[in-house]
Amino acid sequence: MSKKKKNRNKFDGRFAGVTHKQRESEAFKKLSIHAKWLYVEFRFKYDGQNDHKILLTKGEAKKIMAYKTFIKSRNKLIEVGLIDPVSRGGLEKRPAIYGLSDRWKKYGTKGFVEVDIKDILPKIYKAGFKKGNKLGRQSKR
Repeated sequence: MSKKKKNRNKFDGRFAGVTHKQRESEAFKKLSIHAKWLYVEFRFKYDGQNDHKILLTKGEAKKIMAYKTFIKSRNKLIEVGLIDPVSRGGLEKRPAIYGLSDRWKKYGTKGFVEVDIKDILPKIYKAGFKKGNKLGRQSKR
């Protein structure tokens, strides 16, 4: 009777790998442990075809970590170029849409393209809620 050899390279479920090149990059070294874990969560949501259609709801974010920590980590991932914001969620209970990015490869060089999360905010948030602003609340003092 012959024994079957087990293939030890197979794995169950999804795979959220971080390449050696990513791990050794300047961008990845700048991340906190929370931001690194959040990046792994983004990679788990990647199915091979949705690299710019990764949905993440506020409820899912709260299950991963504290919401303020999530926001800081997400902003850091955008800052170093590992993810890009595609669409801002929150308005009318829409989820935020993110995309995996290759900008991290040029992080720390002159060719790096910076993306600011504030660029995708609606105009009402850019105007701010200052006294006398027609878009904001009026103080009745």
